[in-house]
Amino acid sequence: MRYLNKIVFINSAAIRYSEVQLDGNVHLIGTQGVGKSTILRAILFFYNADAQRLGIPVEKKSYQDYYFPYADSSIIYEVEREDGCFTIFSYKTMNRICYRFIASPYRSDLFIDAEGMPYPSDRIRSVLDKNGIEYSSAISTYEEYRNILYGNSDNKRDYSRYSLMESVSYQNIVRTIQNVLLNSRLEADYIKQTIITSLNEADSMIDLTRYRSHLSGFEAQLSDIGIFREPGMMRKARGISSLSDDIRKRDLRINDLCRQLRAAYLKTESLLPELSRKIHEKEEVKSNFYKQKEKLEADSKGRTAAKEGELAVLKNALTKAEAKQEFYAGKNIQTAIERCNKLEVLQQEQESLTMEKDLLSSKNKEASVLHANLVANLKNELAGFENEKQKQLLATETEINSRREARREHFRRLKEGLRHNASEEKERLFTEREKRTTEIAGIKMHIKAVRDRSETSEELETVKNRLAGYDTHRKMLELKIRELKYELNFRTKDAETDEKHLNEDFQKLAESNENKLATLDAKITELTEFLDNQKDSFFNWLSEHKPGWEQTIGQVCDERLLYGKDFTAEVGEGDTFYGIRFTAGIHRNVKTKEDYLAEKKEAEEKHASIRQFITTARQDLETAKENLRKQYQSSVKPIKDDIYQAEYELEQLAARKKEDESRLSALQDRAFRMREEEIQRLENDLHVSEASLSSIREQIATLQSKTDKELDSLSKQEKDELAALDKELFQAKEIISEEICRKKTHLEERKSGYDKEQLERLSTNGVDPKRLEEIHTRLTYIGEEIKYINDTKALIIEYLKDKREILDKVADWTAESVRLQQIIRQERDELKKYQADINRNITRIDSELKDLKENYRKASENREEYHRSTLLDWFISREAVFSSMERFETEGDCRSLVREITIRVSEQSQKFSELRKEITAYTGHFSEDNVFTFKTSFSDDKEYMNFACDLKEFIEEDKISEYQLRIDTRNSDIFRQITSDTKSMVSQEGSIRSVVEQINADFKEKNFVGIIQCIEMRIDPSQNKIVNLLKEIKKFNEEYNWDLGQNLFAYSGDNTQTREKAAALLRELIKAMDAHSGNSIRLTDFFDLKFRVIENRNDTGFVERLTNVGSEGTDILVKSMVNIMLLNVFKRNASVAFSEFKLHCMMDEIGKLHPNNVAGILKFANDRDILLINGSPTEQDALSYKHIYKLEKDNDSFTRIRRVITQFD
Repeated sequence: MRYLNKIVFINSAAIRYSEVQLDGNVHLIGTQGVGKSTILRAILFFYNADAQRLGIPVEKKSYQDYYFPYADSSIIYEVEREDGCFTIFSYKTMNRICYRFIASPYRSDLFIDAEGMPYPSDRIRSVLDKNGIEYSSAISTYEEYRNILYGNSDNKRDYSRYSLMESVSYQNIVRTIQNVLLNSRLEADYIKQTIITSLNEADSMIDLTRYRSHLSGFEAQLSDIGIFREPGMMRKARGISSLSDDIRKRDLRINDLCRQLRAAYLKTESLLPELSRKIHEKEEVKSNFYKQKEKLEADSKGRTAAKEGELAVLKNALTKAEAKQEFYAGKNIQTAIERCNKLEVLQQEQESLTMEKDLLSSKNKEASVLHANLVANLKNELAGFENEKQKQLLATETEINSRREARREHFRRLKEGLRHNASEEKERLFTEREKRTTEIAGIKMHIKAVRDRSETSEELETVKNRLAGYDTHRKMLELKIRELKYELNFRTKDAETDEKHLNEDFQKLAESNENKLATLDAKITELTEFLDNQKDSFFNWLSEHKPGWEQTIGQVCDERLLYGKDFTAEVGEGDTFYGIRFTAGIHRNVKTKEDYLAEKKEAEEKHASIRQFITTARQDLETAKENLRKQYQSSVKPIKDDIYQAEYELEQLAARKKEDESRLSALQDRAFRMREEEIQRLENDLHVSEASLSSIREQIATLQSKTDKELDSLSKQEKDELAALDKELFQAKEIISEEICRKKTHLEERKSGYDKEQLERLSTNGVDPKRLEEIHTRLTYIGEEIKYINDTKALIIEYLKDKREILDKVADWTAESVRLQQIIRQERDELKKYQADINRNITRIDSELKDLKENYRKASENREEYHRSTLLDWFISREAVFSSMERFETEGDCRSLVREITIRVSEQSQKFSELRKEITAYTGHFSEDNVFTFKTSFSDDKEYMNFACDLKEFIEEDKISEYQLRIDTRNSDIFRQITSDTKSMVSQEGSIRSVVEQINADFKEKNFVGIIQCIEMRIDPSQNKIVNLLKEIKKFNEEYNWDLGQNLFAYSGDNTQTREKAAALLRELIKAMDAHSGNSIRLTDFFDLKFRVIENRNDTGFVERLTNVGSEGTDILVKSMVNIMLLNVFKRNASVAFSEFKLHCMMDEIGKLHPNNVAGILKFANDRDILLINGSPTEQDALSYKHIYKLEKDNDSFTRIRRVITQFD
């Protein structure tokens, strides 16, 4: 017999050292907290080796830390075997629990030295080696430890000596011992749970959260699909799609205009410095022209002034010369010269005549002297008188000449001023005439150039060039679209191929696993039927009629005989087989029920695993397909966007071509019209200029005429005044001449008297008086002439001087004056010509400057308009477009583009408002968690637009069919999953029912005489609504399995009723799950366990609760008996090959039993090779236990374990 014989604590927990014998029933006595649970948990750890399932509260120290606080802490288990004892040494190293199996009974000297100090764990090996004791290597995992202890080790040759039993299904024993210690509840649910967890590592359960997740929005999903398919909703969806396309195109156009605006701004930014530079250059050129003009005018004026100075000198000289000529003409200078030229002749003649006269006079010398004196006196008197009168005349002449010169100077200045004023006005008029003449010539040339000019312009050429490039651009775009569509088609086919491969791979996998499921279904059905039929089998007959048959006939009996119904057998003696006489049904080999149960369980687990694998694979398929779709969408979205952009550009290209064709025609018409208008304007300007020129010419002629008239008037006035002066002088001369003449006459009369007297004397003296008179007359004439010559001599000298210096140079001066005037005219003509050229250039520059400044003003306004637009919402929202480095051409300017963008944005806003309204109305038909994951609330226009684009794609790609298929497939899958889960749960009912039947049989077989006459358990159908619905769905699925395999929820006229029934079942399930507070359905929910207890002939009938069956002691007694019987069932089923082993069952509540029942329950357990260990505060029924230990704390709070009683067999 094998069993745990002893447990030894060395520096473990709060125990310094203690040995506790476990070879019989053990009673632990002690108050609360003294250490009873510490011992019980250490014993439990021997069986389960699971630090997490010892009932240690989470707030307490862990098993490793509490039981092994020191390096020399250890717990030693001694196990009794039929061939001797072995020891299990457990210790901690590196915070892990390790084991060593030692082929020796427990000996304290192997673990404690002579001074009573424990050996460290690493020292014990050398002690064992020294004593020649064999031991295993360190066992560092709990699983390996359990496999060795329960005889399930792969290396049985090395570790079989250390086994407590030989079983591969020992887990039920471990779980049961564990559950009995840790579970103190008495209700049927907890008994059920104990049975179930004893059968399985964990309670089997169906995760309702998974169903809820699968069925979340089930009704809404069906409703959403129906709503989407409504004709009105389809029209709305298409309307939204169409509206979003319109908005998208408008947005592309706005972005296009924004790019144009950016290009216009950049063009303006680059143009402004260029314009500024050109303006500066033109102004410099203009300034240079003005400077050149000023210099030319200054140089010309200087040259003209010099020549005019020379001319003025000449004119002055000529004026003087003219005055001299007039003066000398007035003096009869030529006559005077001729008379003066006779001076020598006259002097000779005078001398001769004087000599003759003297000769004649000598004959009457005295008379002659007297006469001569008298005549001389007369002459002197006359000379004095004439001198006086000449002085008077000279003074008068000087005064009149002075006045004459003053008037001449006055008139000269007047004439000069008049000429100067006329000259300035003429100059102005000549300049204006030249300007108009140049202007007329320019206009005529311009008209000719306009008439000769072809109808072209920069804009016209640009439009023509664009039109010429449209076909090339169109072909490039069409090629781009074809390539993009080819790429899209390629990726679509590639994605379809990948999805097809996924579907094919899944189909192959599903078919393969469905075949496995079919095989497993058949096997499970066979095993279930096999196990369900065991009631009438030989196995059941042996259990009832031949106790202990497992160790006899069971060793050689075939399972087909053992579980077959075709047999005849009886208990007898003599010719029997182990006391059994067979008449039929003997076969070979034997397989235990537990083996069949294990095989069924394995098949069910494998079935559930495969079903879960298929479900997971389908989910993985959907996930993979969804990922594939997402990858496809993410990969084709840029292509679709590029196609959309290219198609939009193609559309815009056609529109721009049409616009440019219209623009070309308009430009040509405008060019022709503008040319005609320009010619008309130029002709009008020409008429105006010609009229102006004619007016200027008339003004020049009028000015010339007026000047001439004024000059003539001045000349006449001058002449008149000079004539008046001449007359005045003449009158003065006449007066003086008359006075002189009168004086001469008087003197002549006196002289005549003297002469007469002289003649009378001469005649008296014999002189010819006639000759003397002739000489006298001639001498008088000669004297007068000589006197005239002498008087005129200074004038002639002055004349000759003036003639030499002035009058002889008049011709040269006149010629020079003409030459100078010609030079001045030429200079002025040249100046006018240069001025006209410069003025034309200045006019041209002014025109260019005007255009440049106008362009600069417009460019500045455009720049300012752009900067103002940067503050607008539409600019800010499209900042990425404006920050793009993409080059773009435009013919527009910022102002017009901003206006157009603003208008289009306003229109776009209206369209967006309409779109928001339509989308809000459309999505209002769907809930927030709709099946299509349509958004029902939107925070901005981008989300509205994304929804519209997604909706369009949803419609175009017929995603509704995908969702339909996905939902239908998922709902069909949930049917299959429910069927699989439910089938797995239902299949486990057989195992539980078998355990219950074995418990019932065990009670009948080995009961003790006491107050409990009967304990019976029964499995009833569950009353849980969810469970019943799951079973109904399973039944429905099995009934319509073919339809479900196709598509239960697919919309067709053939399966409407089936679909509605399936939908109704799922709705009921959803409703039931909503009413259910938990998140799972456990195996305990699949059946109801009821108890029947007969106590002192008081029959409770079958009830769910064991409470209040009788007293508290009775309740504990019933529970203890159920736990013992449950452990015994698993103990018997654990090992067919070897059953000679004992187990410990730890139940604290036994201490609450009446002493009369303690011995009975201990015997009830011991008859089944189960040893009971319990604890209580005080000792009760001491003789019923083999060992009684009292636990108490010492002064250092260490637990002391003292053996009170030990009964020896």
